[in-house]
Amino acid sequence: MPETLQYWASVFNTLSIISNWETPNHRDHLSIPECFDILTTVGNYYNAQISMPSLQLEFRYDSGCMIAFSRRIVRHGVHGVEGDRIAWAWYMRDSVHIYARFPSCVWATVNVPILTTL
Repeated sequence: MPETLQYWASVFNTLSIISNWETPNHRDHLSIPECFDILTTVGNYYNAQISMPSLQLEFRYDSGCMIAFSRRIVRHGVHGVEGDRIAWAWYMRDSVHIYARFPSCVWATVNVPILTTL
């Protein structure tokens, strides 16, 4: 595995490719909640929408669109489209970290210095 990691060109350890697929609203339980996943879509199609009902949001999902969010936390779905569409999802899986004996992701933190007045 260490030999493979030196050639892996992405911070993400998992890639899923989806072609002409409608997905009902769901959460992806294999994603790591501390990480954002990136969805990208391309093709010759129209009228695509991605919905996030738990946030009461719906977006146009046109060709070339990229969207980042935690697919583990946020319910989402993509409606059927007319035409040909390919989407790919980059995300992290803890099982890959465990297999590679690599530390898992943690929540982002910000260290703000404490200002004191004189």
